[in-house]
Amino acid sequence: MCSHGGSMKPRDERTIYFCPRFHVNFYHSYRGDTADEQGFGKDIRIIRRILDDLEKLETEGISVHCAWDFDNVFSLGHIIPRHAPDILNRIKDRVATGRDEIHLMSWNNGLLSAHTPEEFKLAVEWALKAPDGSGNIDVFSACTSIVRPQECMVTPSHLKLYKQLGIETLSVYYSAIPFNGFGSFVPKLGIAERYNPLLLVDGERGESMRLLPAINQGDLAEYGLSARRMLKRIRKKQLSLAKPTDLIVLLDMDADDTFWEGFLLPPLSVAAPSFAGLYHLVKSIAGLGYVSFIKPSEYLANHENAGTITFAQDLADGAFDGFASWAEKYENHVLWTMVTQARTYWDAAKSWVIASNHLDPSSQDDFHQWSAVLPQALQKLAMQTMRTRLQVLSTTHFGLSAPVMNVHRLQAATLLAEDAITQARILLEHVMGAGASVPGDIEIPHWKSNPLHLEPSVDGALTLQTHYVRHVIKAPWVMYDKLVHRSTSIAFNASIAQGTISLGTGESASVHWRRIARIDERLQVLCLDCLVEYPSTKEHGYDNLKAQRLGRTWDERWKQVAPCEITAFETIPLTTTVAVWKEDYGGAVSSYPLDYYAYGGNKGLCSINNHVTPSWIALSDGSSGLLIAQSHKHLHGFAFCPVRQTITDGKQTITANPFGTYWGEQYTYPARTTGWGRTAALLTAEHLHSSAPSYAGEQVHFSLLLATYQGSRPPKELCLTARVFSETGELP
Repeated sequence: MCSHGGSMKPRDERTIYFCPRFHVNFYHSYRGDTADEQGFGKDIRIIRRILDDLEKLETEGISVHCAWDFDNVFSLGHIIPRHAPDILNRIKDRVATGRDEIHLMSWNNGLLSAHTPEEFKLAVEWALKAPDGSGNIDVFSACTSIVRPQECMVTPSHLKLYKQLGIETLSVYYSAIPFNGFGSFVPKLGIAERYNPLLLVDGERGESMRLLPAINQGDLAEYGLSARRMLKRIRKKQLSLAKPTDLIVLLDMDADDTFWEGFLLPPLSVAAPSFAGLYHLVKSIAGLGYVSFIKPSEYLANHENAGTITFAQDLADGAFDGFASWAEKYENHVLWTMVTQARTYWDAAKSWVIASNHLDPSSQDDFHQWSAVLPQALQKLAMQTMRTRLQVLSTTHFGLSAPVMNVHRLQAATLLAEDAITQARILLEHVMGAGASVPGDIEIPHWKSNPLHLEPSVDGALTLQTHYVRHVIKAPWVMYDKLVHRSTSIAFNASIAQGTISLGTGESASVHWRRIARIDERLQVLCLDCLVEYPSTKEHGYDNLKAQRLGRTWDERWKQVAPCEITAFETIPLTTTVAVWKEDYGGAVSSYPLDYYAYGGNKGLCSINNHVTPSWIALSDGSSGLLIAQSHKHLHGFAFCPVRQTITDGKQTITANPFGTYWGEQYTYPARTTGWGRTAALLTAEHLHSSAPSYAGEQVHFSLLLATYQGSRPPKELCLTARVFSETGELP
């Protein structure tokens, strides 16, 4: 472990530095676009209160240094200048005078883990300096090299890209509540590591980057709703360290959160000042002699890393610390299908340009390089096309709202996606008119697969058997009104199976499904075509105020949908560590182990979705594996296959649920102290709801490829086959 600073401080001179960080995004998934409390009017009101509190503290001799991060294209470039120029000018003044600093997010508050390298580079580049003048440097004339990725979304292969763009430090949550970044995926951090920069290492590619952990308001609940009590507890542990070290507590929360203005009326603020607004929180800790206020960049400049960590999961702060909140709603799949259509036209146009101008193939990831050869008019069109698609890729268009999206936001996202498709198609037509030649087909070798045998059963399940292992593809099921409802009236006709699912005596509607299964004898892979029709049910159990904000109602009785659940491994020893493999949007293949159930004392993991991919995932027990690929021909998603780990009597069962959604207990975390924060989050967090209600009344049609293999890592040839299937819907 490294010591901090130039000279070692005496034990009693160690400092706990405190810094609030405000995440500003006026473009919400759960509120509309009006300047009132139903829209971003709430943001304006609370940020004004934050700034007023900071000024009031200054008049009392307490100078608090803060960090801010912004969505650029929607908020910083449009909404704030138009509707609240006063708060923008006040923040500018605080930055210019050195009191506060700006952290990077992404220009489009983007779903970065599902960006291609080309999209990723532009989203980060434009967050600094943008063509529309909405970049942080454009607005504030300065920006740190610290990135707070939108919704804690980090993919390990992005470390290299960030460093290429001059970004030196990531900052995400290490929390004790279900609004977390990496807290589930590493063993418990000691006090010095939790409140200091760390070195994050990508074990697959050898890249590394600094990581600064943050906490959120929920972590204060772990200490009896008291920042003062929390800091006193941290101080006690700090003084017990063998070597002196400073600490930094970075309190990060959305700038529109009621927490900053206070939940409590004035008479109660004395008892719980941490939840009575920013002014009372700071006043409650400012008198502690060992507490000081600092900007994170200043702390990083004078303190070394306190340790090294690694994880390979794709991070997101949604339900189950993954992409459940962002990828598993029905509307998520529909919108992503449109994104892929726009990318298809774009990639075709780009390939024509690169081939006809004899550019280096590596230029495909560099928008500036390949588009520079276009005539000026087409350069302008290409820029507009990319700008539109990046706006579609905003996280706001995919979540965090649950169980459904705000109706107006969904409409806006759909219109943007339609524009992105149209613009990309027009670009392709213009480029093709220039007479470019089509690149030749890629010859894909075949891998040697184990012979497959497919056995149907009367309950609608299919057993995929090899010499080594069997995998069960279950008939569709749903959890509705607290009960699991399974398929009945199952009929087989050669390779076609169909059936129904009754939702119970109180509900006459039924789920209808059809599945076509075919084994390709040449490649020894299983192809599935699945169609599921979910019935509309009567709205029930929704929160009236929330429904008003979303502009729609729903039936809360829908809890889980499983249109094609696959048992990858059944009752295998817990001592066998199963790995999840996937290919990301940059073509990088990586894996992570399903061993973190133990870090927080969890009795299994109800929903695991930390594998963003355009094409496939694979599950391996070290000796054999099962690969599952999606086809872009039908409905598809960027994190299409949630996984579940069920643990009983020292045995584990691993299931996958493509184009479905799991629900169950949220995780407990190594960082917990009392568990009160988790309890408070479960009672209040709006995103901790199942996505299953979004499927009511919808038809889901998707295609899968399933392939078995020996060994841990899926063979390269199989990965290529899966990629071809994903992109074309056909086998090579």
